[in-house]
Amino acid sequence: MEPINEKISVLALFGDKEKLRPYRFKWGNRIFNIKDVTYSWVDTLGSAKIYHFAVTDGATVFELGFNSLSMVWRLERTDA
Repeated sequence: MEPINEKISVLALFGDKEKLRPYRFKWGNRIFNIKDVTYSWVDTLGSAKIYHFAVTDGATVFELGFNSLSMVWRLERTDA
């Protein structure tokens, strides 16, 4: 996986019991529709929780991260 670490815009849903799920994101001038979340996990960075998601648009795998303190989404890695 190639490291990217760029800020992105994400359309996500927050559901019952603090569940968070990304559905679509914009990277550069492209919009990617997430077909599947293949794995998710939580890390901490100081007092912030970082929610990580391995997602695919059906062709490419991406790792997205959401910082709960700054409320910023980042594209962390991709296999593109």
